This record gives sequence, structure tokens and C-alpha cells, in this order.
Amino acid sequence: MALRLTLPETRDFIGKAGYALSRANKFDVIVEFFISHEMYDVLEINQVLFAEDMPLLGS
Repeated sequence: MALRLTLPETRDFIGKAGYALSRANKFDVIVEFFISHEMYDVLEINQVLFAEDMPLLGS
């Protein structure tokens, strides 16, 4: 989030490390939503993740 990458840039960046965002993973879908809407506030993202009983960013 700190890098404020676009969605394609994020996919490329994490892809180089062997990772990918999955549409089948609720955590990934939430994170992808925020990135695609250029909303990079970790506290705001964590509020949604907490409400959905998902692990928080940075924990």
C-alpha cells in the first residue's frame, strides 16, 4: 500500500515474487478493491478486513 501501485503494477510486482491476487480469496478481493479504487489507507482497509474476520495488514 505504501508504494501506491496501480492494480497492474501490483500484479506485476507481486508476480515477480511468485505471488498472485486470487478472485477466489476474500482477502485478495478486498485488497484488490482498494487498490483498484486508489484507496491506500491501511487503517481503512484493516477496518473492512476486521469486519470480514480476515487477517489484518501488517499483523
